[in-house]
Amino acid sequence: MHFNIRKAAVIAVVCTLACALTPSSFRAEAKPAKSAATGWYASWTASPFDVRTLPPKIFAPSVDTLSNQTVRQIITISRGGTQVRVRFSNEFGKTALHIGAAALGYSPSKGGSVQRTALTFGGASSASVSAEAPLVSDPVSVRLPDRAELEISIYLPDQTAVSTIHLLGLQPSTISGPGNYVMADALPGTVPFEIVEQQHGTKFPARLIISEVDLAGAAPARTVVAFGDSITDGMGSTFDMSRRWPDDLERRIVQAKLNLAVINQGIGGNQILANGLGVSALARFDRDVLAVPGASMVIILEGINDIGFSGGMVPGFSRPDIIPAEEIIQGYRQLIARTHAHGLRIIGATMTPFAGSPAFTPEKEAVRQAVNDWIRTSRAFDAVVDFDLVARDPQHPEKVKTEYDAGDHIHLNDAGYEAMAAAVPLSALARSHAKTVKRARHHR
Repeated sequence: MHFNIRKAAVIAVVCTLACALTPSSFRAEAKPAKSAATGWYASWTASPFDVRTLPPKIFAPSVDTLSNQTVRQIITISRGGTQVRVRFSNEFGKTALHIGAAALGYSPSKGGSVQRTALTFGGASSASVSAEAPLVSDPVSVRLPDRAELEISIYLPDQTAVSTIHLLGLQPSTISGPGNYVMADALPGTVPFEIVEQQHGTKFPARLIISEVDLAGAAPARTVVAFGDSITDGMGSTFDMSRRWPDDLERRIVQAKLNLAVINQGIGGNQILANGLGVSALARFDRDVLAVPGASMVIILEGINDIGFSGGMVPGFSRPDIIPAEEIIQGYRQLIARTHAHGLRIIGATMTPFAGSPAFTPEKEAVRQAVNDWIRTSRAFDAVVDFDLVARDPQHPEKVKTEYDAGDHIHLNDAGYEAMAAAVPLSALARSHAKTVKRARHHR
């Protein structure tokens, strides 16, 4: 794994601105088992992304076509439960996607024996996912603890072009040699699925086809959506250690005994207003927030890419002028209105510093400061978390603290992300959860 942020500073800007389980208890069900489960809530997500939007001279997938191969991906859920289902995504595919077989695996301990069960789709072991559409598996009955690590395996029998991905996976995604190995302990001839930065050969572990894992359980868990760009997606954090700030926030929530899940809907390079690396926040908000099972609140950290890309940062990709603060604020107002229209709460997060990155100029810094001031003082949000205050150097507030800098002067490291998570007011999350539970009981 080659994951050197320091060697790809400009590219990193594009990316940001740019419990024990027995076999008998782990079985697929064609329909949800009769139990005390109270409803579905998203417990893990990876926002879908069109691989064709990657600038080809800058980024390329390590594999662009699969045929008669098995893909295996490791994920870590947020909140546990007693039933689980997987959402597969062909949302950027131009033709139907044929899943020949799929399986879910779980081990009570990392590196221990994995119990696997076949996933079904309306009772069938294979399925065709329509072009530009998702597909949800039948539920599997299994008791999973919080922060459980799962293994999702997919067999693709036909020639399949890589189309729907997630840019930054930060956990292993591997592709086998020829054959169906969804139930096998090991995949022969494996290669990692990665996005390769062309200039320096820096490799970013990526996701393929899967976009959401939902849980159901006896308690009315609700989901907090962390929505943003690569700072939310964890760029700069340690590979396969779950050290993104939403991961650290979930650990705080578990310790506080709040029955909430936290999902990560960050996309590296995402912008509020413009399509580019992923469709804009305005375009994907319904899918990635409002339609998420169990969603009760969104924490939004977006805008630094709108600012950084502006002023011709990437010729042919960026707007030539420096974006006015008013345009970003108007985008935020739209997201707030849509959130409230669906009965959800929204926390606004101030943008963290970026001086020292190739995107920085004093004019752009003035825009960041103006938008941050509006986030803090407008009272447009239900609550505010001041990530800027947490991350900035007190002596040089336009810069990230040295001890939090991942090396490119815009992304944070594990310590920085932990500090961000510590700044999120759990009281605001608890209020949101209490109101949601009250509404649910009222409508029973």
